[in-house]
Amino acid sequence: MTSLAQQLQRLALPQSDPSLLSRHEVASLLFDPKEAATIDRDTAFAIGCTGLEELLAIDPSFEQFEAPLFSQLAKTLERSVQTKAVNKQLDENLSLFLIHLSPYFLLKPAQKCLEWLIHRFHIHLYNEDSLIACVLPYHETRIFVRVIQLLKINSSKHKWFWLLPVKQSGVPLAKGTLITHCYKDLGFMDFICSLVMKSVKVFAEYPGSSAQLRVLLAFYATTIVSALVAAEHISDNIVAKLFPYIQKGLKSSLPDYRAATYMIICQISVKVTMEDTVVNSLASQIIKTLTKIPSLIKEGLGSLIVLLQRQKPESLGKKPFTHLCDVPDLITILHGISETYDVSPLLRYMLPRLVAAVIHHVS
Repeated sequence: MTSLAQQLQRLALPQSDPSLLSRHEVASLLFDPKEAATIDRDTAFAIGCTGLEELLAIDPSFEQFEAPLFSQLAKTLERSVQTKAVNKQLDENLSLFLIHLSPYFLLKPAQKCLEWLIHRFHIHLYNEDSLIACVLPYHETRIFVRVIQLLKINSSKHKWFWLLPVKQSGVPLAKGTLITHCYKDLGFMDFICSLVMKSVKVFAEYPGSSAQLRVLLAFYATTIVSALVAAEHISDNIVAKLFPYIQKGLKSSLPDYRAATYMIICQISVKVTMEDTVVNSLASQIIKTLTKIPSLIKEGLGSLIVLLQRQKPESLGKKPFTHLCDVPDLITILHGISETYDVSPLLRYMLPRLVAAVIHHVS
């Protein structure tokens, strides 16, 4: 490809894609491209509205998307001729909808909704990142492959070019391939971590919504931890990339998010030598937030012990000790852990301060 051709390709806009002008084959999730070409807008709209209605019976929060995405107004909206402000709002609505949709992606109603969004708003061209974020946790399924086959990712310069073998072969994305790409491409690792953070923030507005995040958080934990295990060397850049997300995870009240964060901390502790300031910051945050999720106190103490055992910081200071003393049944929990693991790294920090506290109390 000539230099001029490459420049033109980079400048190409979704609305100039030839597939949008074709009447013989049309992008579709549910139908063959030729069959999809025979489906008019009214039929596609009816499919999408039926899907939304079925989703509303499961999760009422989808009602907020009826007006912007599944109304008569949305039915006539042509995004290629809209202002930047209108398209920006549309993209925000689509991104939010796809976050809400992800937990239900394997259900037929969700796929009906996607069919409408592909038909009307061409999300496979305009909203690739949001669409991939929605379906990525299901990368080992056939319907994931169907989504990837809709994308225009043939250029080697494309962000998602590495998924081209999935598109061409029709074979789901292997876990090993995903993990390898995760530790080799920090941009992709950040994509997964930021997706989790955004999703947690979105669902935090809905009490009792932790179940909707279960699949995503399991995907997050297994992918990031497996990537850290598989990487021969964990660079400072990887640690720096993960650190803000670890901090967010430690502050979260979601058990699955916190548990995933503890697992990531353990793996980093085993494979990387961190500066004392970083270790102290992590240890302090683990201890400070231990009691916020009582069911995970044991797991939190376990990650703390691994951190102290592998990193051996000079001192954690006085403040963490006060928070440790507030942990209910601390001695009983540590005794239980000690039957399987070495808890001496934590005891070496605690005992001198316990003795000092006793002496101060007696005197």
